[in-house]
Amino acid sequence: MAFTELTAVFVWWLSLFLLGMLTYPITRKVLRNFGNLSYLFSKIFALLLLTYLTWLLSHLFSYSSATIILALAIMLFCSILAVLNAESRQTFSEFKRSVVEGELIFVSIFAFFLLIRAFRPEIGGLDIGMVGEKWMDLAFLNAVGRSDWFPPIDPWFSSRVIDCYYYFSYLVTSIMIKITSIRASIAYNLAVATYAALLGSAVFGIAANLCRKKTGGLIAVIFVLFIGNSGVLAPLWMETSRGVSIFHAITTPNVSYFWLPSRVVPDGITEFPFFTFILGDLHPHLVAMPFQMLVLALLLEMYTEKKFIENKLMLVFLPLSLGFLIPLNSWDYIIYAMLMLGIILMPLRREIGIQKSLIYTCTLILSSLVLYVPYFLEFHPKAIEGIELVTGCRTPIYSLVAMFGFFFFLLFSWLLFSIKNFGKGSFKALIWLAWSRSRAPQKEYFCFVYLLIFFGVAAILIPEVVFFKSGLYSSAIDRGNMIFKFYLQAWLLLGVASAFIFCQIKERMGKKSLRVFFFVLFAVLLITSALYPVLAVNYWTGGFSASTRPTLDGLAYMNEQEDYKGEYQAIEWLNANVRDAVILEAVEDEEHRTDYCRPGRISASTGLQTVIGWPWHEFLWRRDEEVWRRADDVKEIYSTDNVSLAGSLLNKYNVSYVYVGRLERVLYGEEGLAKFESDYFEEVFCNEGVEIYKKRVIKRT
Repeated sequence: MAFTELTAVFVWWLSLFLLGMLTYPITRKVLRNFGNLSYLFSKIFALLLLTYLTWLLSHLFSYSSATIILALAIMLFCSILAVLNAESRQTFSEFKRSVVEGELIFVSIFAFFLLIRAFRPEIGGLDIGMVGEKWMDLAFLNAVGRSDWFPPIDPWFSSRVIDCYYYFSYLVTSIMIKITSIRASIAYNLAVATYAALLGSAVFGIAANLCRKKTGGLIAVIFVLFIGNSGVLAPLWMETSRGVSIFHAITTPNVSYFWLPSRVVPDGITEFPFFTFILGDLHPHLVAMPFQMLVLALLLEMYTEKKFIENKLMLVFLPLSLGFLIPLNSWDYIIYAMLMLGIILMPLRREIGIQKSLIYTCTLILSSLVLYVPYFLEFHPKAIEGIELVTGCRTPIYSLVAMFGFFFFLLFSWLLFSIKNFGKGSFKALIWLAWSRSRAPQKEYFCFVYLLIFFGVAAILIPEVVFFKSGLYSSAIDRGNMIFKFYLQAWLLLGVASAFIFCQIKERMGKKSLRVFFFVLFAVLLITSALYPVLAVNYWTGGFSASTRPTLDGLAYMNEQEDYKGEYQAIEWLNANVRDAVILEAVEDEEHRTDYCRPGRISASTGLQTVIGWPWHEFLWRRDEEVWRRADDVKEIYSTDNVSLAGSLLNKYNVSYVYVGRLERVLYGEEGLAKFESDYFEEVFCNEGVEIYKKRVIKRT
């Protein structure tokens, strides 16, 4: 890894550290029952507050470094007020301990995932043998950085903005890029590791608070972030059934170990945090996970405080954080809004009454929407046409067991343990336990945990009842996408709840024979779940091969391969010399694929708009037949030998630069490309088989 990249890592971490320190006084005041653990949420809270303020101020000014500085100044002012109005002061030794412990947790997780990114940093798609949508993520990230106003420009649909896709996940990372001045292709991989570390920090803080011990936090981090599902057993079984020894099967890299566990439901996507973070698509669902946990921490704070209404700051930042999920990853809002409703109506209604509970719930939900009114006025989603009931095949039981079997085992064990000890055969015993414990002096959080379980299970069951119809794909694929979004939420909620339950069983199960039986089964399931991280990382990184030069630059591979070297230099030139222009590039590859591969790679790598990129994605978002007309026009511009026709089409889309690389030569041939050597065009870049032509302004006489 180059020295400059190590410097980038330090600058990135230092910026996050300073942001966390900036908002720590506010975080500590909002999450006052978390005590020193509140530091674990300070970075997440800082990113949320900075993103919200920058976005809001950009509607008055513009999206620029100056606007970010103004947002930071407002945050500093709020922090000073929080310090001056603090009810109790933290001693320096307590402060130092909370910072050191918090940074140890964050940096450990950050370094682990950064190591994985360094051995597999490539941003690409099917063209380089990768899966995922990294080109799309880089395109949106760079486009947000080039935007002056919001909604940001759409890099793959020139003259239009991203008004039909949630974009805050890219804005969060873009702000960090502007603060640190780190190039996007490096910041991309830094961001993936950062969000993993933020998720782990938040999970640790919530579970340590619930369990009243830090070992509970560590267990939760393992359950949520560092295990996989048991879907990895299927490819292992297939290998051993062919006569391969178990040792050879485990030690030999196999793509099935990495990929199949993410597809244990037929026609469904079953991602879980570890898969998501090593795959490394900087998608909204990845970025949103730590912000979900911030909302969960605020809900736990609400649950903990007897008079939560008196915590005015919490009543402000809860709707701010809850509403933030909508422009971040809208699917998450539903479950967490319902969870907030359950927390207010169930355990807290005894304190304030059912009528006031409903009023406060409605007020908080309404506030979470009002705070983002500018976004709703600009947002015009077209991908979802409605909601339909599931009438076809549903998720098989074996798929649910493969996905959530480890958590189900812990939940079922606790159910049996509770009924056995508090009234055999009676489910009322479980409810009694929750209510009685939640009101006990030791402030154990049984009712809160049961609400996590309830809504975690609800997130699993919702796709069995309804799904959002896109009208573009089959109902099976639409339902599979909904499974993808809701199963991730279920994993987070059940993972935290399972850590609490494990600690309770460990402490309360007295009978030796039962303890031995439980812990043997637990160990078997944990080892099975831990197989995935080992096997997946071994495949994904090539066993951290010494022959692989680690780097964090996601586009560095282009500069090292003869086919892409000129492309890399061209991207560098465009980034250095072009501020705001429309470029033209190929709309398909050699195999006539349009999405998940190289078409759109120049606009993705620069953030400059192109006429059309990834047409199927654009059509899914926009439902506009103009997508296909643009694709046809791009092919016509490259293929025709009629300079006048090409010029009129270029003027139609306000194209300033035409990119001609290896892909364009293979697809459209030299005869059509020869017209760019005419007087109507000026060659502004030529290197390694790549030319960039600038369209001249021809004055008519």
